Amino acid sequence: MKRMRLVPLAILVILISTLSATAHEASPRVVVIDTDMALDDVRALTLLACSDAVEILACVCSDGACAPPAGAWNARFVLDALGHSHVPVIAGRALDRPAPAWRSMSESLAWTRSVDPSSIPPRPDGSSPATPVGRVAARVAGHSEVVYLCLGPLTNLADLIVEQPRAAERFSAIYYRGSPPGITPLSWNTARDPEAAQSVFDAGLPIHTHHVPDSLLLVYDTELAEAVCGMEEAAAELLCRLHRDERVRSLISAGHFVCWDESLVLDFLFPGLFAWRPSSAGRLQLASDTDRARRSYLGLLAGDLSLRPGHRHGVTLRDLSFAKEWLRPDVAEIQGVALSLHGSEEWNAVLLTNELHRHLGIYSILGAKMGIRARELLGAGVDELEVSSMAGLDPPLSCLTDGLQVSTGATLGRGAIAVIPGVSRPAAQFRKDDRLLQLEIRDDLVARIREDVANCVDVHGALTPAYWAAIRSLALAYWRDVDRKRVFKELWLEP
Repeated sequence: MKRMRLVPLAILVILISTLSATAHEASPRVVVIDTDMALDDVRALTLLACSDAVEILACVCSDGACAPPAGAWNARFVLDALGHSHVPVIAGRALDRPAPAWRSMSESLAWTRSVDPSSIPPRPDGSSPATPVGRVAARVAGHSEVVYLCLGPLTNLADLIVEQPRAAERFSAIYYRGSPPGITPLSWNTARDPEAAQSVFDAGLPIHTHHVPDSLLLVYDTELAEAVCGMEEAAAELLCRLHRDERVRSLISAGHFVCWDESLVLDFLFPGLFAWRPSSAGRLQLASDTDRARRSYLGLLAGDLSLRPGHRHGVTLRDLSFAKEWLRPDVAEIQGVALSLHGSEEWNAVLLTNELHRHLGIYSILGAKMGIRARELLGAGVDELEVSSMAGLDPPLSCLTDGLQVSTGATLGRGAIAVIPGVSRPAAQFRKDDRLLQLEIRDDLVARIREDVANCVDVHGALTPAYWAAIRSLALAYWRDVDRKRVFKELWLEP
């Protein structure tokens, strides 16, 4: 395979050698989820299921919004729908207390199911211990760093501490959505089983108490719900379906659905969303960033690469999400839409590609989008792909290769990218381990690019200042509007 000729540009050294990520995919954090499967629990569970940064070891259901068997059935339904059928779901101990008024809504999955889930036992996971906490202990065995995410009452964890103290010692952190005992008024989760809460807090485990005023939390309001329903990913479609009933939608319009449990999950996944200081009660919240929380929420549902392990971190810069005041005015104008539609990983890749390429080129931008799409399909972090460009060595098609380098980290200096000789197509092949993927720009888009560029030549002449200004405007439009999930022909090849 013929190696690409090295272009002696200082900018290549500055941007690629100093800004390319060197971090490879980190090991996911192992978690046990404890939930009473209210609607905010369903949304929180969905966010966790979307994150590559966590491995769900087990899901155990407490007595709260749902009775434990009904909650376990619903959790099984959600996890199966999101490709997590391997995760065992365990019904915890029932409490001898009146059910909350909203139980029928929770158990019917927000009035979307006509069956009574409490009449159907959850699918067995093959484990044999007799008690629910025994089953949790069996899952925890062999793991030394497990995080316990409690979205409901602390009943199951209190039982585990008493019955299986060795298993409880394996928890490196407890994240609890609720108030510590003694706080007035008590949060709903703590008030549901105050004895369990007292027992857990007295046990001396490293507990992070997520007790935050509603006024500082993100709300699952009409705007957020519509953004979710506008997405095509399976997780977003599931949430949209579970919030479609008119009674649920009226609650959304009224601002009822504060993101209580989702905020705990976002705080766990993205440290920095909340500012905390230590306190005798666990932690004391000082401030929150709801704008970033909203972006992270939607990014998780969309599978945004920038939220996955192995994404592009700055090497010399603190981050690559350049502030608007740093940008040229015409670039700043499209930033909000482009970030919203395509995510920050693509934005940063295209931004650096244009700087490396020294002008806003349509094919270099599409090369960056192509590299991001390849990483999505192959589940690859930066620096994890071997890339073979089929775009040749003649502009403008060869410009595709600049975008491929920046978006995948497969740079010339590292020998991770090559140009296939004798071929000139808007395509590239990507290899990770034993999988080989070929992506090619769709014919209709190539035809449109040719027509747009020909019109620029007809109107402004070839390579004139007016021509380059028109090409820049075109490139900005392609950057903003082209959806990387729709414009490439995707072909899996035999390696």
